[in-house]
Amino acid sequence: MADTVSAERTWYCINCGARLEPVHRFCWSCGAPRWSPEPESPPPAAEAERPPPVPGTQVFGAAAAPRVETRVSLGLLPWLYAVGAIFFLVQATQGAAYLLSPGGRAQLAASFAHQGISGSVQQGFLAVYWVILVGGSLVAAVLHGAAFYGLRRYRRWGWLAAVAVAALWSLLIVGIPVLLRLVNRSVRQAFGVD
Repeated sequence: MADTVSAERTWYCINCGARLEPVHRFCWSCGAPRWSPEPESPPPAAEAERPPPVPGTQVFGAAAAPRVETRVSLGLLPWLYAVGAIFFLVQATQGAAYLLSPGGRAQLAASFAHQGISGSVQQGFLAVYWVILVGGSLVAAVLHGAAFYGLRRYRRWGWLAAVAVAALWSLLIVGIPVLLRLVNRSVRQAFGVD
């Protein structure tokens, strides 16, 4: 090891910072072994860019363990959100077509009149109906789509969208099992939430 060290470069002890001569295999001040690169095997790409240790670095320090991404199998759950997105897109399209056609508006006006709503406030009810039917369906479609793409790509925002949608569906009882699956510890860890 000491033979491969070039004489024109100045070396220092990684433990105490004392200056080392090219022939020193151990630090003359503290006795720590001299650091030298391993010429036998080329370093991995991540370590190739790492600078040599500075004074105060541990001699035989263990390298930090790489972060292992955990993946969990969600089965058909992301596809369930995709089906929900398609369903709500169809609902929004049908609602928009119904409200844009003169026949659909006439049917709604007749329904409002049958329920005792006067003609002067029917336009306001029609606007509220439009916002609830079409706008609500579009918001639900976007949330379901975000949950689908985020769950498939293991993104935190996808998990958050999926939990929000499952919480809303849990008001109708059907979202409770999905919500329980999403807040499971292994699923939260896979999405980096825990």
